[in-house]
This record gives sequence, structure tokens and C-alpha cells, in this order.
Amino acid sequence: MSQAYVYEEGGKAFAEEGQVMLDGPDGVAVSMTPEAAENTAKELFRAAREARNQISAQD
Repeated sequence: MSQAYVYEEGGKAFAEEGQVMLDGPDGVAVSMTPEAAENTAKELFRAAREARNQISAQD
């Protein structure tokens, strides 16, 4: 998948009134339930590992 721009800086997350808020690069903002945030975190970790393996395989 080709992107016009790949961000090298991660987003910032914080809790507010029982919700998890994620402020990402380039003005991206998302509000999630705690459960959705935990699932998103797991998916991000999984995808990051997969991407690192893909990079290693290219070397």
C-alpha cells in the first residue's frame, strides 16, 4: 500500500470523562470507549510487528 505521506510521529492518547481520546498527526482526532481503545492498541501492536517483519524480510 502506497501512501502520499507516512507519519513518523505517533499520536497522543488521554482519558476524559470515561472515554479515550486520541490526537493523531495532521489533526486526526478520535474518541473511543475503553474497550475500543484496548482493541485498537492490540491491533496497532500486531500490525507494527508485522510491518517490522516485512522490513526485515526485505533486507
